[in-house]
Amino acid sequence: MSEIYAAVDALLAKARGGGDLPEPAERERLRKEAGLTQIEVAAALDTRRETFARWENGTAQPRAPKRGAYAFLLAGLADIHGTRGPDGWLTLARQARPLDTGAETTAGE
Repeated sequence: MSEIYAAVDALLAKARGGGDLPEPAERERLRKEAGLTQIEVAAALDTRRETFARWENGTAQPRAPKRGAYAFLLAGLADIHGTRGPDGWLTLARQARPLDTGAETTAGE
């Protein structure tokens, strides 16, 4: 079931044109304002620091489910620091699901 959600997340991200993430400068600002290093965030997102650095500077984009987790983190940091970000991304990121917990439902299958 998580593969289905990952596929849907990828389609939504494509349709939004990346609108679930703030601009690269805002991504970096939020992380630094929280006192987090690239290494810490990369470890939490289960990726290499170099890969995360490319996500943060906008030269590469994360794919689902890591994209949703990254958007969720950024939305949380924006809430903590009282920032709103560009229209759209914060609202969409708040709707992002936390990482798959393994609890699946059979309703609607």
